[in-house]
Amino acid sequence: MNPQQGSSPPSGPRRPAGGPVRAPLGGLRHLREHGAHALRAHRSVVGNAVRVTTASCLAFYLCRYAFHLTPMSVYATFTVVSLGALARIPGSGRQRAATTLTAIPAGLALVTLGTLLAVQTWSAVVGMLVIGFMVAYAGTTGPRIAGAAPGMQLLYILPCFPPYAPQDLVQRLTGFLLGAALLALAQRFLMPEPRTPPFRRLLADAADAAAVLADHRGGPLPGQALDRAHRAGEALRPSCVPPADMPASPTLAHKAMAHAAEAVRTLLARLETLHTLTGPHRVYHPETVALLSRIGTAARDTAAALRRGTLLRPGEGPSAAALQEELTPVRAHRAVATLDRLGADDRLVYLRRRSQVVQAADCAVVLVLATRLLLGDRTVDRSPAGHSFTYARVPVSRLWWQRLTIHLTPRSVIFQNACRFALGLAAARAIAGILDLQHGFWVLLATLTLTRTTTLETWSAVRQALLGTLVGAVLAAGLLVAVHDRDTVYAVLLPVVMLLAFTAGPLRGLAWAQGGFTLVVATLFAQVTPSTWQLAPVRLVDVLVGSVIGLACGLVAWPRGAGREVRRSMAALCSAIADAIGQTTTEVVERVGSTDIFAVNRALSLARESLAQYQCEPREDPAGQPDWPAVLVAGADARRGGRVLPGRPGRIVPQEVGAWLHHAADHTAADYRALADRLRADHDAPHDRPQPLDIRGLLALAPPVPHHGPERERRAVSAALLLDSVIWLDALGADLRHIHREM
Repeated sequence: MNPQQGSSPPSGPRRPAGGPVRAPLGGLRHLREHGAHALRAHRSVVGNAVRVTTASCLAFYLCRYAFHLTPMSVYATFTVVSLGALARIPGSGRQRAATTLTAIPAGLALVTLGTLLAVQTWSAVVGMLVIGFMVAYAGTTGPRIAGAAPGMQLLYILPCFPPYAPQDLVQRLTGFLLGAALLALAQRFLMPEPRTPPFRRLLADAADAAAVLADHRGGPLPGQALDRAHRAGEALRPSCVPPADMPASPTLAHKAMAHAAEAVRTLLARLETLHTLTGPHRVYHPETVALLSRIGTAARDTAAALRRGTLLRPGEGPSAAALQEELTPVRAHRAVATLDRLGADDRLVYLRRRSQVVQAADCAVVLVLATRLLLGDRTVDRSPAGHSFTYARVPVSRLWWQRLTIHLTPRSVIFQNACRFALGLAAARAIAGILDLQHGFWVLLATLTLTRTTTLETWSAVRQALLGTLVGAVLAAGLLVAVHDRDTVYAVLLPVVMLLAFTAGPLRGLAWAQGGFTLVVATLFAQVTPSTWQLAPVRLVDVLVGSVIGLACGLVAWPRGAGREVRRSMAALCSAIADAIGQTTTEVVERVGSTDIFAVNRALSLARESLAQYQCEPREDPAGQPDWPAVLVAGADARRGGRVLPGRPGRIVPQEVGAWLHHAADHTAADYRALADRLRADHDAPHDRPQPLDIRGLLALAPPVPHHGPERERRAVSAALLLDSVIWLDALGADLRHIHREM
């Protein structure tokens, strides 16, 4: 079991309400797709079982019967089983093999520490506590490490038990290296998992879709282009990207990819909204057409650079300069002549459309710069939009430190899971040492594989595991009595038993997995040391002890899982959104202060992890819950405004307009704080629905922009900045009203 792994909840820009309606999949097509998905899942399970069986049996036979090195044979076999079956390393065959080879230095350290700390029970327990936490917590650095974490735990568990045998360390390390190498070869060449489209290709496809959508500059709705844009944006959702391809690590390249993904998804959403807004002026003005042309060119050049994978020469590739040059006059002069000819209702539609195209251009600028940073251009932080790329100047070590410390809080489910597993494994090691259990590492293995994030889920897993182990123990006892000490029979049976166990377990459930693994253990250890039928009840007792320890830790440490934590983290995110609204508005109106983007990022990260775990846990009453992904969307909207708006030119005038914006921002922030208080209270208290912004009141306050004179440009720039700020606040208000409708 991997406590760190889970599907990230969908977040990011939503499909505009005015977009084309798509019919649901037909029943036959849905069944066909479901059947194809099930077939792929079965093939993946069978392929993994074949790889693990082949690599582990080959390693065992070489060490046990060719080299006659028993310790090496045990460690080689359990290395393959731990990293191939217990771990859940994601990705294609090449990616899995790379992850396995990358884990070799850590594996060598874990085997060495386990061997040396086994000298005393107390030292092994302390090592288990520290290492158990560190290995589980390391999953914060990316899905691949998180997937390998359970298997890496076993690399310390196995050698930390008596006998204390430092003289066998070389054999243990050699066995580990042999097992890891054979597993990597099997993952790469034996029924390898198919390759998935790399994340850069998904970015390039989305940029191409944005370019096609930008080529439409008025007239009837571009249905095919909208469909393509929708599919490209959905393909970049965190829940749709394969875990191994997700840019989730704290490296500079992954941060640039994630930044580009957010920009291109927002760009697609803004272009879709631009084309689907109702009202007059379906034929766009020349300034809008020129800006859309620049957006299309930038997006198309970005897609070409992503597919090429490099900037051939300095200064080559997609450029943001033309877009930035086009933005300044557009911001300053676009709405001046048109607004005076429109009524109040038409003004709002026109201003919304104008804001959408300017925001789309801003997203295109960020997309271009993020792509250049991804492809090696480290000068993007000095561009006019460089305030969004401050991480380009941060040392890599600091980026890793920020990622490793962001979840060091009791409010993080990753921290909670790491503590729960570390305490459980340390307690299991202490009890196994004090009681001098014959095969004590089975106790820890049961604790590791059966502990879940909620007590109810752990109890369900324990019941299935005990039933499966009981059946497996009976079969194993019969096998040991029938075969006795004939190693040749065990050697012939081992690959068959392994293949069946590693296939039936993932497909049929935990009971089958535990029963099958009990047979594997009996067949394997009968070849390592003389064994009798008594090995089977020892295995059952050890699993029972490990299960009780897992249940006890589940009762003591966060027994309800993420059910309550998700409300706390979402409440903290709402508070961070409220703070960001106030800080961004102050920076826009008064040009002082700064928005704490790190606080919003931290709250978003904790909320996403809590929701991911919550969605993986069984719930008795899933209905009646708020639309949690909508809260994440609001957090992303707040962060985007804090990044973009302060960098816009101009200052809001006159003072009355700035006061109105402050009042509107305070009202929206207060609504988010009220939502945060309601989520913390954990009950449905009476509440007032948030109201839309009083746009007409703003239009009454805002003076018209003069057509001539020295004040024209300054007032036009101020009006553009005001409009973009109002649209941002209006979007946050719409997010809030959507959340309230679902509560």
